[in-house]
Amino acid sequence: MKIKKTAESALTPLERPPHLTCKNGVYEIDSIPAWIELTWQGELPSGWVLLRGRLIRRGRDFSARLFIETDGADYHYDLPISLKGTLLELIELPDGVRRLRLQPMRSLGKFELHDWRLEPAGWLKRTAYRWRRVLPVYAKLSRRQRSILGLRLYTPLFDLERAYRLAGNTRFYAPSLFYEQWFALFGQLSHHDRRLIRRRLRRWTRARPHFEIHLDDRTDRHAGALAKTLASLESQLYRDFSLNGAATAGTPDWTLHLEHGMTLSEHALYWFAEVIRAHPAARLIYCDHDVHDESGQPRNPVFKPDWSPELLRSTPYIGPTVIFHHETRRQFMSEHGLPEPTSSADLHALLLGLCESLKSEQILHLAAPVWHLPSTIRIDSSPNVVQAHLDRIGVSATVSPTERGHYDVRYTLPDPPPRVSLLIPTRDKLEYLRPCVESLLSSSTYPDFEVLIIDNGSVEPETRDYLNRLVERSRSQTNRATIRVIRDERPFNFSALNNAAAHQAQGDVLCLLNNDTEIITPDWLEIMVGHLIQPGVGVVGAKLYYSDGRIQHAGDTVGPGGCAHHLHAFLDRADPGYCDRAILAQDLSAVTAACLLTWRHLYLQLGGFDEEHLPVAFNDVDYCLRVREHGWRVVWTPRAELYHHESVSRGKQEDPRKIARAARELAYMRQRWGAVMRHDPFYNLNLSYQRPDFSLSHMPMVDRPWL
Repeated sequence: MKIKKTAESALTPLERPPHLTCKNGVYEIDSIPAWIELTWQGELPSGWVLLRGRLIRRGRDFSARLFIETDGADYHYDLPISLKGTLLELIELPDGVRRLRLQPMRSLGKFELHDWRLEPAGWLKRTAYRWRRVLPVYAKLSRRQRSILGLRLYTPLFDLERAYRLAGNTRFYAPSLFYEQWFALFGQLSHHDRRLIRRRLRRWTRARPHFEIHLDDRTDRHAGALAKTLASLESQLYRDFSLNGAATAGTPDWTLHLEHGMTLSEHALYWFAEVIRAHPAARLIYCDHDVHDESGQPRNPVFKPDWSPELLRSTPYIGPTVIFHHETRRQFMSEHGLPEPTSSADLHALLLGLCESLKSEQILHLAAPVWHLPSTIRIDSSPNVVQAHLDRIGVSATVSPTERGHYDVRYTLPDPPPRVSLLIPTRDKLEYLRPCVESLLSSSTYPDFEVLIIDNGSVEPETRDYLNRLVERSRSQTNRATIRVIRDERPFNFSALNNAAAHQAQGDVLCLLNNDTEIITPDWLEIMVGHLIQPGVGVVGAKLYYSDGRIQHAGDTVGPGGCAHHLHAFLDRADPGYCDRAILAQDLSAVTAACLLTWRHLYLQLGGFDEEHLPVAFNDVDYCLRVREHGWRVVWTPRAELYHHESVSRGKQEDPRKIARAARELAYMRQRWGAVMRHDPFYNLNLSYQRPDFSLSHMPMVDRPWL
């Protein structure tokens, strides 16, 4: 298409767009879908143009799309945006554009538009810009990552435009894939894949695992649903299986139960067989799943974390079917007199029972959606199932149902409960410190805690006076908790401040607490200590909110986003999050030290926070990862709720020295924990590692054993 020699055009938003409110240049989306119309003066350039601008967003789904309307046809472009909100995208504008509409995101939220304009882009300009985007991707991504993305070494030489588009998928806010698109790219086999799998199967010389598949034989089931299940079994590339105990050469090695209507990907049993051969100690294997509608289209994927005992108590997250080691399953069912499971509640009970004796390394997760459910199957259970499990293992707790059909486990505290020492570093900012301390003293119902305020050089008279009065109140026993002020004038080192205070603490439990937090739930400490006293738990985190009620922290993921990031950040308070995980207690890789509970002896044994390498940032994540490295668990609970104003007492990092220090801390984390960052067990390799929002990955890093 020939480019008209039209000067650049500035794009400005319509003053009163539908579905949006605007205040001081910040637009708020109150219903979806929502878009904003872009207007211009004069004539737009046509042909290849460079779309420039900034789009700053806060919300859940950051996929942006530009809609172009002409008299003859309509077009759209998905817009990749950088982490800082920068847009620089080549698009081809048709002649006769009469309307431009921008969909800034696919969720509720807020956004700002700055300096949007269109510039004509001739051949030389667009070629240079495409190479400018493509070349860093080859330097940044491994060969395997580029292969998954679809970028070969020769791609830009023969199809630079396609290489440019693929490179755009690596940007922080690359447009999200719809699941149908993702499944077509990564959920199905090509002819080449099938040839490789069959070749690999022919080379297997060791005994192959044999699967026994139990199909529900009740006659009230729909015959068409059964036919779909049987057809998917007939299509399996791996043929070593039998149905409903049919005669085989010997005892089956592995067992699975299928309901009518459930189907398996053609490589499902083969992939499970590969996992079994690679992990001979495995005794239970589960995978991701999705729902296929009546037309066979894939919908609603459930990409699960690796083994999380706390999450299994909160909900039957593992799903509707599991691969069981046959003898392990048979022995447990025989000992407890259990019949074959006929419901998801039966399966949940069986899973909880088996996991009471299995080690974590015997429970494996295959990160691939190779189970497909019909929309008629419901995955639910009963609080009685979880209560029976806790009773069997001698854990005192009460289990109650939640509004969304999950389970709230409240662990009983010993009498007396362990003493908690709350460590609160601060420097001035009395407007935040006072509400923090007073909410602790007036709202917390925990019977035995002390407060250690680490004063790191406060100079404001009001702050110093308040701290002195707190100590006096403690001495006169007008406070319900002991308060001590530790003066520490050293240059700010968050790790060192907490480490020094931990040595002076008198409690068995440490609670690291930011000075800009406020208590919401009075029994927050009872809830968190209840989790901490469970066997093997070393750290417990809380649910934190911004002042406006949006979620600030619902646990941390390590790797997605570049290092460590909060999960479910910026969602509304009532939003359950991805697969309801923002409202479910669960195991995680890390939690923030804005509110972190841990055993004092464990903290001291591991040397506390890393004062040398991580004086300010990531010290909490590093500590949690070391806790897990030593065999302890990190648990997050949504029931302990606090406000957190997010580091207001330290200010923004605009000092070049602080920026350099932050870069050193990030480099240390990537060097120390690079393997974990490549696979956070409580995220999922099929989800985006460019941004930590549970969106689908453009280059899922799942190992495919046949490749």
